[in-house]
Amino acid sequence: MRKLRMSGHWHRLCMGSGAGLVAVSLAALSTPAPGSVIEDWVLAFEQSDIEFQRSISNAPFPPIAFIEATHYDNIDLSLRNGRELSYDHSSISQAAGVPFLVGDRDALFVGEYLSRSRFEARSAGRKSFDVHAVGIPVGWLRQASPAWQLTGFVMPLGHKASLDGASWEWEYMGGAFARYVQNDRLWWAAGFFADVGPGDDMVLPYMGASWAISEQWLLSAVMPWPGISWAPSGDAFVRLGISPSGTSWSLQDDQNDLSFELDAWDFGLSAGRRLGGNLWGRVEAGVGGLQGLSISNDSVHEPEFELDSSPYLSLGLEFRP
Repeated sequence: MRKLRMSGHWHRLCMGSGAGLVAVSLAALSTPAPGSVIEDWVLAFEQSDIEFQRSISNAPFPPIAFIEATHYDNIDLSLRNGRELSYDHSSISQAAGVPFLVGDRDALFVGEYLSRSRFEARSAGRKSFDVHAVGIPVGWLRQASPAWQLTGFVMPLGHKASLDGASWEWEYMGGAFARYVQNDRLWWAAGFFADVGPGDDMVLPYMGASWAISEQWLLSAVMPWPGISWAPSGDAFVRLGISPSGTSWSLQDDQNDLSFELDAWDFGLSAGRRLGGNLWGRVEAGVGGLQGLSISNDSVHEPEFELDSSPYLSLGLEFRP
């Protein structure tokens, strides 16, 4: 198997909020919407024991639904035989999730993820190709106590390249997280994220804290994707930090089947603004190529923090409760 290093963009539905994957989604229900069915649904959550933690920060919740377009320019690919290739990459992705109350302290989260990526060859003799992907995340939230929340999720992820003879490849992502809410300014989290599939199996540790320094400033010191946000009001924010990036794929020598591996990150600056209600617009720009800490096949890989020449630009519409 030969490994391709290419900058793509894997998104935030399952990972961006980490331990708050399901809890953040549930928070969307705290604002009633018209219609008796939705109102009854919201009322059921309000009467449950599940806590909707609200920070003093102006920073909005992570999105629970989005559509996003991303472009990476002039990506350098390094094959194991030392050959260098070059591609441009563009993608469009969409995801959403819905929570369901199961008992007074438990909630089920069901979502969907779709994407289409285009890899335009810049190297002579190489073919351009598309990759289609579909995922079905399912999560569970347990309100263990007023201060403690436990969360777990799994997501089967399938993808298929348009190369001749390529077939659908499937892998499985999942994780388990615990969050302790100390007060309105500070919460702590710990857990892990795993990716098991045709390529290298991988585990990422998840640990750290989120601190609302003031109404305007929020420090997310949760590894491995830390960041700092400035929100001058409840209608706009700017964030500088690291986010997951699908920059690693594996391609078998004798086939055209690709397998996705999540072991790289983007460093970028994003800005978002409320367009109306819970609908936000977002733009992000930065550089891909950060290699993160991972545990693959029982071997620990230290962070390399290599920046390649892969600038990216992303535009998105998001639903943020």
